[in-house]
Amino acid sequence: MAHDVIVVGGGPGGSTAAWRLARAGLRPLLLDAAVFPRVKICAGWVTPEALADAQVDPQKYPLTIQAFSACRFEFDGARTETRWRRPASYGILRREFDHYLLDRARAAGVDVREGARVTEVTQDAAGVRVVSPHGTFTAPLVIGAGGHRCPVAQALGQVSEQEEVVIAQESETRLTQERVESLGKWWEAPELYVEPDLKGYGWYFPKGDVLNVGVGCVSGPGADLPRRRDALVSALRAAGRLPADLTIEPFRGHAYVVRRRAPRKLAGDRFCLVGDAAGLARDLSGEGIGPAIKSGILAAEAVEARLRTGAGFDAYTAAIVRRYGTGETGWLGRQLARIPDSWARVFVRAILNTEATRRHVVFGRIFGMREVAS
Repeated sequence: MAHDVIVVGGGPGGSTAAWRLARAGLRPLLLDAAVFPRVKICAGWVTPEALADAQVDPQKYPLTIQAFSACRFEFDGARTETRWRRPASYGILRREFDHYLLDRARAAGVDVREGARVTEVTQDAAGVRVVSPHGTFTAPLVIGAGGHRCPVAQALGQVSEQEEVVIAQESETRLTQERVESLGKWWEAPELYVEPDLKGYGWYFPKGDVLNVGVGCVSGPGADLPRRRDALVSALRAAGRLPADLTIEPFRGHAYVVRRRAPRKLAGDRFCLVGDAAGLARDLSGEGIGPAIKSGILAAEAVEARLRTGAGFDAYTAAIVRRYGTGETGWLGRQLARIPDSWARVFVRAILNTEATRRHVVFGRIFGMREVAS
């Protein structure tokens, strides 16, 4: 079977792109190294906008999902709670959500090959060649959607050693209904913790009958992720959010790139990158599902235009830059970089303790949280 485009990566960005292309009458091939449903370490934070982009109705989604109309922040001894009149975020399980989207793509006609780890990507004037254990495939175009270590990005995206990589560890534990009920108010809303040095963050994220807790920080000197993880768990135990007799699953690690310092090339003559492969996780929050889905949609539109009219990928790159910026440090990051650490803590505390800035700057711009229309 001849394919019009090869999509490398079956997460939300890749499956959404392939799904959209199949619905447009094209013949996409999707390759993923994993066999679904697969374990995907992720807090599972998804916004109403992301669900709308993916055309997933949270009221009809048949798997684990929990709506939230509140979120709590804790920093420097102060706790705040922000509430919305309607859901402003949802919690899902990536193992379920990604499989659901991939099955939808398959049902639309996408040629899905699981367990097909891509080992080589090359391009020439005739097209793109992708090598995997399932064989060697060629197509006019390729979409890289395989995470921050995506082989398409590594081969074609001008990945720099100067990239800023965020490392994280998470534990995801399924609880009994009795345990969920015993946690009471802790189960009503996700909680976010900004660490005192402003270089790390943690979270406590309930969703259905599953609890996800984790911590992340920028890799490099002083990262010491195990120390941050142990401190978070101790604080959660002391506060009662993790009862002493509750055994949680072992922590697993993952990493992602933010578009700071050395942004990746988003597209070329025969490729474009989406989601974490393009380094599109939101700066400071790390929220990546929404950008993956949105960029997958934009990539599908660009690929269809290229195949049907010969248009280049310049419009795709411009659309990503308009939405997610050039990769330069954001406004908040620039302000923090200019002031001493002690002043920075005062600055962050003022932002978090002010309702308007917390709602619109922190949740709206950094996390993409906005309540859905009724």
